[in-house]
Amino acid sequence: MSANGHSGDTGWFAKGFPPESLDKHFKSHGKSCGCKSKSEYNNKAVDFMNADDTATTESFVASNGTVYKYDSATGEFGMAKSDGTMITYFIPDNPDKYWEKQKEMHDNDF
Repeated sequence: MSANGHSGDTGWFAKGFPPESLDKHFKSHGKSCGCKSKSEYNNKAVDFMNADDTATTESFVASNGTVYKYDSATGEFGMAKSDGTMITYFIPDNPDKYWEKQKEMHDNDF
């Protein structure tokens, strides 16, 4: 079962960044994610989080409902709240190490 609910029956889906944080996130991560506009960045983040897991993606839901997702082929990392509000989306400097740290921090949490 995919943590984002696509293979299960949770019905969860990412809805996008809140307007008050989209500008900050786009300025910090938009260029490195290959996006030229806030709208493109928001849509790419939502599409990433809502896509079914593949052979190169991993995801989990922490006990607080936060959804974490990572793609080892592209280095993309995203987080969204239980209500679907995006928290972040970016490509970390050392993606595999960053993902492993996220899993370790939440090892007993999911």
